[in-house]
Amino acid sequence: MTGTVLADTLYIRGATHDPQARPLIEPFLHYPDPEAREEARLAAAEITADEPEGPTHNS
Repeated sequence: MTGTVLADTLYIRGATHDPQARPLIEPFLHYPDPEAREEARLAAAEITADEPEGPTHNS
């Protein structure tokens, strides 16, 4: 899977706002590809946000 496809997949996981997706995202917080790592960070933040105030990021 390319970095871009992985980043898109992580974005979709975060967009679900489903706490059950967090264990699927966490391993990518230390992934070698910086784009995927950043998307994992943003996705994790989006899942843990109490009330979304709008998009967490602009992917």
